[in-house]
Amino acid sequence: MKNKTRKEELKQLALKKVDNGGRIYQLINSNKLDKIIDLITDEKTPAIKTTLVEKGYLTANEQFIDMLSNFLYYFDMNFPSVGHKDLMIQFILESQIPEFLLCKKYWGDNNNIPYFTKEMDKAIVNNFYNNVIFTDDYKTFQKYKIFPRKMNLEDRKDLNTLIKFMKDIAWTNYNDYSLVYLFDEFGEKEKAFSKTYKNKGKIEIYRLLMDDYRMHFDILISHYEDKKELLKIID
Repeated sequence: MKNKTRKEELKQLALKKVDNGGRIYQLINSNKLDKIIDLITDEKTPAIKTTLVEKGYLTANEQFIDMLSNFLYYFDMNFPSVGHKDLMIQFILESQIPEFLLCKKYWGDNNNIPYFTKEMDKAIVNNFYNNVIFTDDYKTFQKYKIFPRKMNLEDRKDLNTLIKFMKDIAWTNYNDYSLVYLFDEFGEKEKAFSKTYKNKGKIEIYRLLMDDYRMHFDILISHYEDKKELLKIID
């Protein structure tokens, strides 16, 4: 199925969903998911027969919509304090190709839940993890037991450390602009910086970008330190 045809079918399927349909439609229509949609295969996903899935399987497009909907739900559940959630999700998805979005595992099978939670957590932390490596600012994060070059996103313990830190930062930086830097990806920002600073070389642009990330990370952590006692109430 060609990308244009598939996208139209995906948008139609999205609008048939009661939950998250409009949000999914907007994500697909933004063209930010095109590189992921290009990789969808037509293989069906075996499903448990129910009144909702009478045929006993999901088509490739139905599966993609189901995965995207469940990711939105999962993000909302884990980051309830984050404003402009759909923008943050767009940052997450436009910079990578999450495995779970293309998988043929059925969400309704409880045996698959550990796989989905791990893969969704990996997608959520990926940009932050790479941004910390990019800034090379390890002294700032070692206090919180975050050592990106020594961590492995396949390791559940490391993944939990990163997710918990991001949740704590999100709760203590409600509606702060700097929170964008927790979810976006330096590669995308580098493109914007290159347009803004056309007269500067690549190395200088990278230095400006690193300073920008470090400044916003400092703001996020400062707010966290000021408000971290409040997390005891939330926990």
